[in-house]
Amino acid sequence: MKRRKIQLSMKRKLLSALLLLLFGFSGFAQSNLEIRHAFDKYGNQKGSVMVELKGEMLQGYDFDLFRSLTIRNNSEAANYIRKCLALDESGARKVKEIVANGLPTSIYLQLPPLKGLHRLILFNEVKHPSNEITLIYIESKLESEDILKLILKRNK
Repeated sequence: MKRRKIQLSMKRKLLSALLLLLFGFSGFAQSNLEIRHAFDKYGNQKGSVMVELKGEMLQGYDFDLFRSLTIRNNSEAANYIRKCLALDESGARKVKEIVANGLPTSIYLQLPPLKGLHRLILFNEVKHPSNEITLIYIESKLESEDILKLILKRNK
């Protein structure tokens, strides 16, 4: 009887540890970023599509985490994301920025590595014809330049 209780206790502890690892690390590097709030705020709204991939789903890409958010016809969301990006720019290297009519429409930020992972934020807004916003966050052991090469190569 006592042995069974010990086994159950060990199983619970192991399960708890696995859950912490699974959920705790999956967005740890993103937890200190403002764009996390954009994913939280707009990810489940009507007119939005949010994708989060990790683990086996990303084997061919060498990514640890891939999150994307696509929003249509929501200028409020675009402005909110721009504010989040402006705060996340601190300490980041701006790889690319395109400004139209005084507003950034495309931004690539290379964030400082955290916990051995390179982090990249990509933002794009297309006004015509679709009025669509895309926000992407990637964590990878690859260097940011290699991540961009991989993305561009896959999209050809």
